[in-house]
Amino acid sequence: MSPSWPCDDGASWRGPSARARKRARQARWSAGPAVAVQSCKAMALAHGYGDEQKADVILTLKPLEGPPLPPLLLHSYALRQSEFFEARLSERWASEGGAKPLEITLDKCGDANTYVRCIQLLYVPDRVKHNSFANVQDALGILEVAAELLFHNCVSACMRYLEAVPWTAENEAAVKACVSNLHLQASPDLAARMRIFDSYSISRPVDVMKDVLGELLSLVTNGAPSKARDITERVLLANVQPCSSSAFAAVNEVSLFNVLHGNLEQLKIQLRKFVNFFSWNAHQVTIACSALRWLFDELFALQIADVAVRMLSEEQELAQLMVSRIYQNPFTETLFHILVSILQALQRGEVLSPRPVRLALITTWLPVVAKLGNDGGLDNFGKDTVTAQLHTSLEDGLGAVVETLPMADQEMIFKIWIAVCLKCRKAWPDLSEAFDSWCSKLRLAQRESEVHMIQEASAKSSEANCASIVRRDHETNNNVDLHDGGDL
Repeated sequence: MSPSWPCDDGASWRGPSARARKRARQARWSAGPAVAVQSCKAMALAHGYGDEQKADVILTLKPLEGPPLPPLLLHSYALRQSEFFEARLSERWASEGGAKPLEITLDKCGDANTYVRCIQLLYVPDRVKHNSFANVQDALGILEVAAELLFHNCVSACMRYLEAVPWTAENEAAVKACVSNLHLQASPDLAARMRIFDSYSISRPVDVMKDVLGELLSLVTNGAPSKARDITERVLLANVQPCSSSAFAAVNEVSLFNVLHGNLEQLKIQLRKFVNFFSWNAHQVTIACSALRWLFDELFALQIADVAVRMLSEEQELAQLMVSRIYQNPFTETLFHILVSILQALQRGEVLSPRPVRLALITTWLPVVAKLGNDGGLDNFGKDTVTAQLHTSLEDGLGAVVETLPMADQEMIFKIWIAVCLKCRKAWPDLSEAFDSWCSKLRLAQRESEVHMIQEASAKSSEANCASIVRRDHETNNNVDLHDGGDL
């Protein structure tokens, strides 16, 4: 029920209805803020600017170029807010006993209109000064003049405005340059915004980035939407740009490897449940697999995947879990995709893992791949286009990496391949090309060894013959000497 008020004629007026009051509120809200942005001159005129009858100061502004502007009829009560004008007025009136035209020369700003607007702000109340700025560049121009005229209230209004409005990259550079060039002490909020980490009394920028990146990676690896991934990828890429600190690149590595380790541990927890026929969370495994593929993709994109390759080569427990229950293993496809990425990177030289890591990677995961591919219930594996490509890529990658190892290491791998793969009906993966190459090298090595042995034997025989000839010659010479001695 609407409230009522008594009227002069004794009747009562109930006031507007609730619906009418609601419409009035909505109208006020849609009309925007109560204090509209007005022109600087309009606000100054409303508070006495331009009142020629009460003016006691005539101010002439001289631009750097061109004739002076028309004199301004001003008021000392307004000008005294500026320490510059306060000093000039006191000095002039003390020496001349009255108001005289006061001339100043523009020496920092070539735009005389900016001086006029700054002088108009002397008339505008402090609480609405910020409403007279059109944009960041406008506020910076007035800030320069206000700083020159020692108009502190206007300086504060400019800083309040600059701190609160959005900046472009160019705006930010201009604000920092202006405050620095004018040797101004920025307001605490503006200083915190210009020097981003001054507001952090303890944390360093790199620690702040580590925390933020950790939160982003946690979101992504727990199934966040694609937008979170896009933002995280941009942050990771920006951290390794040449203009960024090397400490931020280190943050990438630490954060990604910590998350990778945690992701692998979570995956092993779910696989243990799967292997032991406990209740396992299929949705969580799907998320973990997707996150693991994304993490490896990012590590390769940032060219820091060498540690991840080593980590996977040492995952004996994960490899054992993968073959403990192979039928419909939820991790099979993810594992194959990750191994293809690793093997192709090693094949192209994008990741330079040392020999022990390459050997461990193959000896750890070749039996797993063979078991899952041959006995894992993947009857259609390699038949459709996508899995056929994956099938071929795995074989090519395994063969190429095997051939980067010494002959003795290859012998170890081919013994595993023969024992695990060739006894199966599918005989997959097919490393026969690498095996043939290894066998050819063995034959060549044997031939080279035999040739070397023949050469050594021939050399020894030649040496023996030479020694025999020398010995016979020596004996012949001795006999001749004895015969000659008998004749004498």
